[in-house]
Amino acid sequence: MNTMIMEHPVREKRLQRLTHILGDRLPAFNPVLSENDQFVLKLTSNPAEVRAAQKLRYRVFKQEQGRMSDCTEAIDRDRYDRHCRHLIVVEKATGRLVGTYRTLSGCGAYFAGNFYSQDEFAIRGLDFIRDELCEVGRSCVDPEFRSGAVVGMLWSALSNLRFHRSTPLDLLHYARRRRPATPKFNYLFGCVSLEETDATAAMALYEYLVQNNLVSDKLFARPRPDFELPPVADANIQQYLHSHEKQLFRSLPPLFKGYIRLGAKICGPPAYDREFGTIDFLIIQDMREIPERYARHFANQ
Repeated sequence: MNTMIMEHPVREKRLQRLTHILGDRLPAFNPVLSENDQFVLKLTSNPAEVRAAQKLRYRVFKQEQGRMSDCTEAIDRDRYDRHCRHLIVVEKATGRLVGTYRTLSGCGAYFAGNFYSQDEFAIRGLDFIRDELCEVGRSCVDPEFRSGAVVGMLWSALSNLRFHRSTPLDLLHYARRRRPATPKFNYLFGCVSLEETDATAAMALYEYLVQNNLVSDKLFARPRPDFELPPVADANIQQYLHSHEKQLFRSLPPLFKGYIRLGAKICGPPAYDREFGTIDFLIIQDMREIPERYARHFANQ
């Protein structure tokens, strides 16, 4: 269901009172996470920026990739957007929004009713690490800017967000503690999509990941009934795996492959999102276990 971006009146009044009481003692909120000569990476700070991100998502997912068959507006938005933090990359010379990612915290999921991934998967283990989770999704980059710089900035943002004071309440907590901020989350998780909808290929990939010990012991997910793949005979899966095993990892979409290289693991068998037209895996990444060479690279973005 499409929804408008709305504020939370009670929360807004509370933040206004806190800001008035603290006055100049409250550090200024800075939405910018990083920048270089060409781009600025930031959190959206107004509804117009969120809408621009939603329009980019529509152009990539609907117009370019032909997904979202039920979308009737020239914009991609859903009920989760109002509860998410939206990362955007803006070209300095033109002010053009060229990349976006959205994140949903455990607190945001509480107000939304659940995580986005829970629409697709029944997930076991969430309650034990809910406060340490950050769900990511809706990643896309303008076709003219896919050389790597924009994608690299979006990846680095996910690391920067762990310590970024992104709301007035975060700033208030910082002002009270007067000590270094603790991580806002330890795990990234979310759906990653394959570029095809071949159920046999998807199940063969699942078997390949299982055989290579790339299955999480933190979360376990199974597709909900409306998102189950069509049945595939085990013999067909094994035959596909035998004939394509050397190609399976190389043929992964760049985002999926990037997560695996960082140490991410899948949480169970894939789901088929018929509305979006994709086969999805749920993955989880422990941010504390990212290989050092990648951590240094992101820190320098």
